[in-house]
Amino acid sequence: MHFDYLIIGAGVSGVACARLLQLSGVHRIGILEAFDEPGGLCRTKRIGDHVLDIGGGHFLCTRYPEVYDFIFQHIPKSEFNYFERVSRISIDGVEVDYPLESNIWQLPREQCAEYLISVVQNGEARKLPAPTDFEGWIRWKLGDLVATRYMLPYNRKIWGVEPSEMDIDWLHKIPRLDLREIVMSCLNRQSDRQKMPSHAGFFYPKAGGFQQVFDAILRPVANLVETRNPVSIIEKIPGGLLVNGKYKAKVVINTAPWKSISNSPIFDNPARQAIMALQHNGLVVSLHEQDYSTDAHWAYIPSEKVTQHRNFFIHNFAPHSANSGVYRETNPKRWSGGSGEIFKHSNECAYPIPIRGWATAIRAVLNHCEPLGLFGLGRWGQWQYFNSDVCIKEAMQLCQRLGHSRCCVECTKE
Repeated sequence: MHFDYLIIGAGVSGVACARLLQLSGVHRIGILEAFDEPGGLCRTKRIGDHVLDIGGGHFLCTRYPEVYDFIFQHIPKSEFNYFERVSRISIDGVEVDYPLESNIWQLPREQCAEYLISVVQNGEARKLPAPTDFEGWIRWKLGDLVATRYMLPYNRKIWGVEPSEMDIDWLHKIPRLDLREIVMSCLNRQSDRQKMPSHAGFFYPKAGGFQQVFDAILRPVANLVETRNPVSIIEKIPGGLLVNGKYKAKVVINTAPWKSISNSPIFDNPARQAIMALQHNGLVVSLHEQDYSTDAHWAYIPSEKVTQHRNFFIHNFAPHSANSGVYRETNPKRWSGGSGEIFKHSNECAYPIPIRGWATAIRAVLNHCEPLGLFGLGRWGQWQYFNSDVCIKEAMQLCQRLGHSRCCVECTKE
């Protein structure tokens, strides 16, 4: 079988890339998916009267207008509800609006004073040099109290590694703290929603779950997907690449974790060693039934006495789902079960961990592979914690790099 482009993985990155290539006029495209169905982390299941996104929290929000254009050409905007984000942090026995630094004033007065003093004494404000590990950087950026009671335990829970083992070159999205704004929010006892770092509002489908978005993009390219077809071997041959001994392609685009193909002869020893240096974690999503009165869409739980790190109140963003549904996200290292769940799904691969040296490792892999015609795309191919909108944006950029600049234009004309 001969392809111009063969894509490994039928998650949002692979399917969006295939659709963009199709829109640009490419016809010989194939997608190989290891599992029984496409979708990856964007899948939704109906459990009784509950809608459950089994890959964890997924919401449609992007700063890229072209991504909205692409999505709304496949599923009309009218099929979504729009919500102003309400998310909270459970800290010191109090629920505080996110982000914490803008809502310290919601804490009891004495605690507010403690946190405020700690924040204004952070290392950055004192002109100290920035540390090079995540734990040190968080203390330097946010102060010891926010670090100790919120950021460090929360990140220890979600990533499953010590914050001191993590790098800082993935933190560019965190804005510089404006100490004057923090102080003024405490004095005025209110915060400015316009200052929320990201995702101040989001879209969510009026029917089903987030998989509605994925399915709409998949539909035009569904016939290109071969499920139950894991890739294990990639070889360089004249004029392209040979995959699994039978698929020939001019270009292969990998959206799967690199370790799944690390034994391929296409990798030399340094590239293989770089792959083995990459680390990822998993995620258990468990569904529970409980009464709740909160208006929050989700809540962050930094306390290490509590197993999960986030709770999602499904009915608050999916009113077509039963009003008692809550799902929890838990790192598999912390999961024990038996906490009243009526359903649980385990994702073996959830987040690439930004362990120290990760950027050097993935750069070595991509620098080795791209001259051979093997490209990485998305959360796993580029080994970064991309949300689905960024995966689509990265697919657009890769298509342009590969000489298909028309694809992003054509998707807005249909």
